[in-house]
Amino acid sequence: MMKSVNSQQEQLHVNGDGLTLGQQLRAAREALNLSIADVALKTNLKKSHIESLENDIFILKNVAPTFVRGYVRNYVKFLRLPEALISSVNYGEVTIPKEVTKVSPVKPSSNSQGRSLKYLTILVLLAALGMTLLWWWQGYKKDQENREQLVNSAPINIEAVGTSNETTATTQSIPVQQSIVPVTTSEIAPTVATTEPALTEKVEVVAPTEAKPSLDEVPAATETTQSETVNILQNTQAEGAQTQATEQQQAAIGNDELRIEITGPQSWITVRGAKNKRLAEKLYNNGETLTFNDNEQYRLTIGAPANVKLYYKGQEVPLKIDGRVARIRLPLQ
Repeated sequence: MMKSVNSQQEQLHVNGDGLTLGQQLRAAREALNLSIADVALKTNLKKSHIESLENDIFILKNVAPTFVRGYVRNYVKFLRLPEALISSVNYGEVTIPKEVTKVSPVKPSSNSQGRSLKYLTILVLLAALGMTLLWWWQGYKKDQENREQLVNSAPINIEAVGTSNETTATTQSIPVQQSIVPVTTSEIAPTVATTEPALTEKVEVVAPTEAKPSLDEVPAATETTQSETVNILQNTQAEGAQTQATEQQQAAIGNDELRIEITGPQSWITVRGAKNKRLAEKLYNNGETLTFNDNEQYRLTIGAPANVKLYYKGQEVPLKIDGRVARIRLPLQ
């Protein structure tokens, strides 16, 4: 009996090369004259699983591929079929190749983008730094030029002040010498009477006290009296003019919030108001006057403080004269 079964299975293997695994399982079971129930009883397999395997359904619902492979192995052994048939079908398993080809990692393109962005950032920073240095250098050179110009003009200003003082002294001494001119008593008397009564009284008092002069002493005494009278008149007129000019200057100083007078030959002056607004900036000459009003604060740069007088709200602001540029903020803090 066993020999006949083996011969039938060998014949089945020979003739079943073109059959599927499920068909071969069914043919082997039928060759043994076994029903599905008999196989289920002897192999402890479910009838539904046996039917699925014979119908070439090797992926069962809610059953792991490993268990399905075990069911097929058990069924193949029971039917005495070659075990090579077990691996001839797929049970839904994921096959992992033995040799995994190493794939070179793809370098992300973000590296090149990051490098370009990095270089661009460095260039922008270098450009900003260069512009800052250039701006600072230009300001520094400008300050140096202004300072050199002021330093170069300082000796000239001092010499000019000395020359002007000498000229003033000369001009003041000249009228005194020229005033000694023979003038008749009739010409002097009306002038003295109309301008200064006090002076007339002085002349009248001096005349009676003198003794009767000789003929040689009369011209000398007359000339001396005339020169003294003319000098007194000139001094009185000069003092009156000076007093009037001083009063006018004080009135002008009181009317202006900021007043700058150039008393020397030249001076470089820069005036800035609130929010660094430039109000004046140039080289000013002797006799020029700057006035400013309606500003909250002032920033002044004076190149030659010795040649400048500064008044703020009617009060003179003292300037430090040390041969350097004066920088002042008004109101004083």
